[in-house]
Amino acid sequence: MAILKDCSSKPSCEVELNIKFVNDESVEFHIDFRSGNAFPEVNTEIVCLKRDFLKLLDDLQHIDNIHLSMLEFLDPGLCIYHIPEYGTYHFPGYGLFQMPEQERQENEPRIKLIFVLDAGEKNQLAATGCGPALCLIVKMDQIKEFVECLIVDVNQY
Repeated sequence: MAILKDCSSKPSCEVELNIKFVNDESVEFHIDFRSGNAFPEVNTEIVCLKRDFLKLLDDLQHIDNIHLSMLEFLDPGLCIYHIPEYGTYHFPGYGLFQMPEQERQENEPRIKLIFVLDAGEKNQLAATGCGPALCLIVKMDQIKEFVECLIVDVNQY
């Protein structure tokens, strides 16, 4: 079981991932989105290729704080969008340009991850890439701890 919580003094949003089954070719896991008491918990079971799962975990550890990225399996089920804190996208007050270096905060960068479950694949058996989502703002050390925990779980099977 691996849990990734938002980076705040009182975290209320979290993604929990439990490995259910692993063989040479595939990984089955249960994923939960929790966002405090205001919203219901969202969860599903996902099966994907083992190599894709490990590649997603590796990609998650190598995201940077400048470029937008979208991490996903070849099989439908889960997609993770990464929105950098200092990227070349629209930033209020600066337009469509990258935020100037002198305006950047000097504290440890935070990373915004948006986890999206594919509701179409579960409801109509056809992948749509759309469905319930949960946004977390985390630090890189939290991501690395999350990934390491999942790798240990996969290797235990």
